[in-house]
Parts: sequence; C-alpha cells; structure tokens
Amino acid sequence: MKIIRTNKNATVVGAGPAGLTASIILKKAGYDVDLYEQNDNVGLRFNGDFQGLENWSDEEDTLDIFKNIGLEINFLCQPYSGDDGIFFGPNRKSVKVKTSRPLFYLIERGSNENSLDRGLLKQAEAVGVNIHWGEKLDIVKDSPTIIGSGPKAADAIAKGMVFKTTHKDFFIGFLDNKIAPKAYAYLLVNNGKATFATCMFDDFKNEKLYYRRALARLDSVVNIDKIEPKEFGGFVNFFSEPKYSKDNGVLYVGENAGFQDALWGFGIKYAMLSGYYAAQSIIAEEDYKELCKKNLVPKLQTSLANRLLFANFTNFGYSFILSRLGKLPDVIVPLRKHYNPSTAKRIFYKIAKRTYKSRLIDKQCMHIDCDCVWCRHGKSEHREVAANC
Repeated sequence: MKIIRTNKNATVVGAGPAGLTASIILKKAGYDVDLYEQNDNVGLRFNGDFQGLENWSDEEDTLDIFKNIGLEINFLCQPYSGDDGIFFGPNRKSVKVKTSRPLFYLIERGSNENSLDRGLLKQAEAVGVNIHWGEKLDIVKDSPTIIGSGPKAADAIAKGMVFKTTHKDFFIGFLDNKIAPKAYAYLLVNNGKATFATCMFDDFKNEKLYYRRALARLDSVVNIDKIEPKEFGGFVNFFSEPKYSKDNGVLYVGENAGFQDALWGFGIKYAMLSGYYAAQSIIAEEDYKELCKKNLVPKLQTSLANRLLFANFTNFGYSFILSRLGKLPDVIVPLRKHYNPSTAKRIFYKIAKRTYKSRLIDKQCMHIDCDCVWCRHGKSEHREVAANC
C-alpha cells in the first residue's frame, strides 16, 4: 500500500552521521525536518578518538563524493598517504606502501569542536533543521521518517586509548591474530593527539589480553610518549543484508540498517551515503531499496565476502598480503578492485551470507558485573540474564 503524503515535513531519528546527513539533504530540498536525538549532544558514543575515512573503494575521491551530495568539509579531515605511515605483519617486519592519492582521511569522532559529528551538526543547524535533544520518538509521525539510531550489537569490537603526545603526525597498522584476532590494530597521530586501538572480530571475552599484547607490540616498534591516556571501547554491527524499511514507510539508515564495512569496519562513508539516498528517495519519490541496491549494496556484499576470506588467511596469509602490497607501485587500484564486485566475490558472498549472522543478542558475555567494552546490556540486565541461565 502506498502512503500518500500531502505536506513537506520529514522526521529523522538519531543524530549520527547518517541521520544528520539525511536531515541536511532534506532541509536543503525545502522540507521542514524534525530531528530527534535521545541524548543531549552528538557523538556521545565516542571519546574524541581518531578514525579513518577510507579513500580507496571508489574512483572518485571521498571528499569529492561528500561535496557532490551537498555536504561541507567543516571538520578535521586530514589526508594520510602511504608516505605518512607504516604497517607491521605478524613477523614484525615493517612494510611501507605507495599510494597515488590519500589512503584515508583521519577524522575525529565525538562531541569536540573539530569532530565529524560536530561538523555535521553545525551544517544541520545552519540550514534550519529542528533538533529535539533528549527526546526519544516512540510513535511514527504522519510524515516520511528516517531512523538511524546506531548499532544494536557487537559483531566486531575495539579496545583502545586516546592520549596526548609530542610525536609527529603518523600512522601504524598491525596485522596479527595474537593482538587483533581476525582484524587489526592501529595508531593514528595528529597534531599532538593520538588514538591507539586493537580491533577484534573474534574471542571478545579475552579483549583485555589482546589489548595488553597490542600495547606491548606498539611499544616495541615505536617510541611514543603517552600523556594523559584515557581508555575507551566501542563496537560495530553489520548484517548479511541491509534492513531498508518497514511497511509503514519508515526508512532505516546507517549502522542501524547494516550499512557497515564487514571487512575492516570502515563504514562511515556507507552510513552517510545511506542517509543521502534515504533523503533522495523521499525528495524524488524513488525506491530507497533500489537506490541502495544500485549504489551501496554491491560494496557491502563484497566486504562480507572479503571478511570471509580474511578470517581464513591466518598470520601466514597476513604476512604474504603485506609483502605483496609493499612491492606495488600503487595500492589504491588493487584495493579498489578487491572492494568492488566480481564473479569470485559474488560466490564467496553467498557462502559468507550463510556463515555470518549478526549478534542481535550476543550470548557470549554472562558477567554479572560486566565491564566489557562490547556488551550492550546494562548491569541490571546482566543479573537478570545470569539468574535465568
């Protein structure tokens, strides 16, 4: 049944990158936009930590993509190329890669002035989006509605620290299952601040062990001072197939809908673009699912196929991959190839789709007084779960 709208009002739930992007695009198109955020600020999931905005999966530069859809770059967005960092494999040999353009853009997350979250908020405020802080929308309004309320479970986790440092701007990537099972660890340094974290796609219950090992590995390869260190944790959620909408016309965007990179967790661009396509589907009265299937889903499916392959490479495979990448004249082109569909990746995706199921309710953690960085339950809920086990 088609829902007929007679006004130009729109409702967005969640002031994350996807929800803010959708709000900005809709408001610029002449809609009165009400944005509901249950917290009293943006970016409260984060701790001022640095993340990477990948710049290899599309032929077009990521910043040009954002500018072309109507977004400004009014937040910290520092380009890092192969010359700006180094990689270490399980054998602890250093590898430098060559890039013809920035490999990624370093961004900051959280509520700080230069963060991505704060930058998008400023853009939403500038165009006149009506933001309702501290309000949780429980009833769907009689207007097009977009929901981007963030991840609901931990399919991969990160444990790390943010700190001040006198070290120069720099990055390090680590591949080793002993410090980051089926994932990676990283150091990002920019303008006297740094983020170090290890990511895990497996064995979450031993997060502290892997974190200690990762810190020891960091200290063994670089001399970096850590001033005022603060630990943090986080998680990402990905689906084998995105969740697009409900019969009542509600559209889902961002990580809440499964728009996440299943290989590395570089999903910010996908989340923001999902917000853009949701807004465009309302503005142009197009099918949101079809827009996503054309522009986003092929890469998401390829990332799940890549996750399956990477998870089975083992440490020997990681060393081989880094060795090959270090010999290439430009890693951007092969990375783009592996992030886009092919016959082989479609076959692996079908296998991966049967293999990976999102942890909508993660049953690994049963601690009564839980301090897991990845657990989505509160302590009182843990007591209830433990009592019923």
